[in-house]
Amino acid sequence: LGAPLPFRVRRDGDGATAAGVRAMAGLFHVVFVGHSFPIDSAACVQTSATQWTLDVSAMVNTNFLMLKEVCLALSSPNAIDATAGLGLYVSVGGSEWQYRGGVYANRPSDVFPIQWPSGDMAGASAQIGISIEPVSALAQKEGARLGAKEEFAKRVAMDLFRFLESFNAGTVVGPDQLVVPANFLDR
Repeated sequence: LGAPLPFRVRRDGDGATAAGVRAMAGLFHVVFVGHSFPIDSAACVQTSATQWTLDVSAMVNTNFLMLKEVCLALSSPNAIDATAGLGLYVSVGGSEWQYRGGVYANRPSDVFPIQWPSGDMAGASAQIGISIEPVSALAQKEGARLGAKEEFAKRVAMDLFRFLESFNAGTVVGPDQLVVPANFLDR
């Protein structure tokens, strides 16, 4: 989680704080898919005017590695200013926070793969962090996250191509064609 950011949360006469973030329940909800009921923002520890943490090991499951996906959702259309969104981060055992995804007015909810940071997990506590950030910063982080997925997909496709290429027994059909057995996936 980065430094606190000066973004406004829309006021509904509910006692918003001087920093503009609601002090009461209802800004966002978190659901660990298949493992929890919706967890309201009030159950999280507010560490600054724009940041919250949730001790996943204590609140959801001590075996946090079983948690594979998390849904983050804004609780209402006007929960935060249109120029801001919520970023979702994960940390294990006090490790550096790692970005996993974000939601904002045009995409008020989403499900993200958690992919816990690797390392020594023995007795470690897992946390998620939620931070109010500018939509432009979230878009930049999303671009980097999606670029990494695209690169991974390209590597998988290249590995598959090399695997298929290994079946080519010198049969020449054309300069840009491979002959492979129909049951290549069973091998």
